[in-house]
Amino acid sequence: MLNRISAIFLFLLFALTAAGQKSGGPANDAPSAVVLETASGKQRAEFTYYQDIKPIIDKHCAVCHREGQAAPFSLTSYEAVQKRARFIEMAVESRYMPPWYADPSFRTFHNENRLSDAEIQLIADWVKTGAKRGKVPKTPAVENEDANLLPEPDLRLYMQKPFEIPGDNSEQFRIFIIPTHAEEDLFVRGIGFQPGNLRQAHHARLMIDTTNLLRDDDGATAGDPNTAFTRLNVKMAEEFWHGWVPGNFPILYPEGFGKKLPENADIVLNMHYSPTPIPATDQSEVSLYLCREKPRRLVKTFALGEEWITNQPFVIPANTEVRFYMRSPMLPADLSIATVMPHMHLLGKSFKAYAITPQGAFIPLVYIPAWDFKWQMIYQFEKLLKLPKGSVIYAEAVYNNTSENELNPSNPPVHVGYGWGTKDEMMNLIFEFLDYEEGDETLNLFKK
Repeated sequence: MLNRISAIFLFLLFALTAAGQKSGGPANDAPSAVVLETASGKQRAEFTYYQDIKPIIDKHCAVCHREGQAAPFSLTSYEAVQKRARFIEMAVESRYMPPWYADPSFRTFHNENRLSDAEIQLIADWVKTGAKRGKVPKTPAVENEDANLLPEPDLRLYMQKPFEIPGDNSEQFRIFIIPTHAEEDLFVRGIGFQPGNLRQAHHARLMIDTTNLLRDDDGATAGDPNTAFTRLNVKMAEEFWHGWVPGNFPILYPEGFGKKLPENADIVLNMHYSPTPIPATDQSEVSLYLCREKPRRLVKTFALGEEWITNQPFVIPANTEVRFYMRSPMLPADLSIATVMPHMHLLGKSFKAYAITPQGAFIPLVYIPAWDFKWQMIYQFEKLLKLPKGSVIYAEAVYNNTSENELNPSNPPVHVGYGWGTKDEMMNLIFEFLDYEEGDETLNLFKK
């Protein structure tokens, strides 16, 4: 992961590069006769956008870098990609983009979005040989086809009122309460989240509350000690019901699978907005796809939190780097794990989770060697992962509460403990799972 200074350097260098290209800089003047050897060992005299680069951009980048999505610029045309060719080359070579933080040598995932070494080399070769357009195909490929095949949701739920995002360059972490007023239990086969302001929305976490005690907290700052959320320490019926980060599309489970939404429950939306110098508004939407009949199998969630840390207390002293260890109780039954999501705040440095079976087998779950609070992802297993009865889940999380941590919200550093505010800390490990059935190891709940 690049640090903040490196990221700023990249953007400044991109600005200079774009200016050079406008004035006929070297990216447009590279000789066409250069012969390069590809990663496969074959020699080629020319690399082109349509033959080599567009397939990579469409697969890995355009889902966010397109009109109507959260990325700051579009990459859906040759002109847009050529203009930023050198910046794209630097961003992918450093693996700053596309954002993917799980270590693939520890565990690979169904929704993994990493460029191969060969793809990175293709981009570098294309830039080196002049970032040429190439021959436009006669029949353009259909982009993001799956996104256009989603049915109309059965139910749309909105934030109760627009939220006024202050234009003071501050990050906003807010709690919104969306009452469902459902007169009976609902079962959903799919959940979607659509920010009303894609430019400012950064990520969202949806939880389920069945107490209805939090409705006065609508719009409150996460971690505010005066809220019912904090004062009453309300236990969520679902601590993680759904999550959204830029580029996510609604998740639809196969027929016969679904999640439960209890009668008259409230959806608690924990929302992160990026800084902006200009006031803005947001009124985000939750889309629900209802099951036609009660699902045969329920997708459930469970979360390991700070109470399962073995080296208590969960306090990170100022000017220290601390490692905490978490241990679950023995699993009471065989489980089929569909997703995993670690969660920390700004002091987080790394997070590793694994399971040990009763027979002593080691099952890697997820390893984030360079934690980035702004890119918290739901990692989907390639197939349902069986954790046998009696297995124990372990986690190790490192926190950096020193001035060397550029994201440390306190300067000088101060003691930090548990809390929902961004200046507090958390250590969560969240799973989506099903009760195990024979053959689950061959099943994937998610399509590309």
